[in-house]
Amino acid sequence: MKKISIKGARIEKGMTQKEVGNVMGVTPETISNWERNITSPSAIQLMRLCEIYGVELADIFLDKELA
Repeated sequence: MKKISIKGARIEKGMTQKEVGNVMGVTPETISNWERNITSPSAIQLMRLCEIYGVELADIFLDKELA
């Protein structure tokens, strides 16, 4: 799989920010902020996102500050 953003992974999974927020226990605004690189998920949250989206951590494209 080529590199994908966390937003792209969510869209490919067919989920809304609200749905992901509900599963993650955060607000849709938090998901939006992660997707726009305003804030960053913790390592544990990022691993959970990968589980939800069905992607490997190595497949996620991270902003330079996160990598």
